[in-house]
Amino acid sequence: MPPSEDVLPIDEDRPFREPWQAKAFALVVLLHRQGHFAWPEWVQTLATEVKASPQRPDEDADQAYHRQFLAALERVVIVRGLMARDAMTERTEAWRRAYLNTPHGQPVDLAAADDHHAHGADEHEHALTPRRMPVAVSAAHSGPAG
Repeated sequence: MPPSEDVLPIDEDRPFREPWQAKAFALVVLLHRQGHFAWPEWVQTLATEVKASPQRPDEDADQAYHRQFLAALERVVIVRGLMARDAMTERTEAWRRAYLNTPHGQPVDLAAADDHHAHGADEHEHALTPRRMPVAVSAAHSGPAG
């Protein structure tokens, strides 16, 4: 599968496809250097996550690894008491709302999480609201179209 335009190719000079992957790695290193956990603890946490959540059929090995890496980072942060699970869930939801409230092509800003009227947010919410509507079904023709 060729990389898309917004994904960096993996090479020896650039081990990360996306900026968030480098930031997650840097955060693990920083937390370790600050003494929040020993490196063997990190290795064990990551290995446990890799085993518990293996590569899915719809992802390549790199995508799987970074998904597992992020889940392991979240686990360490919660287990070490650096952030409560509820607070992490709230922050994740805030980023989701900010994304939905941000016009296409603009950088996502966390301040937009609660800005329901800026940038046509009502239109975004309306467009993403599930709608139940009857679907008309007609019998298919068995012969050639014409």
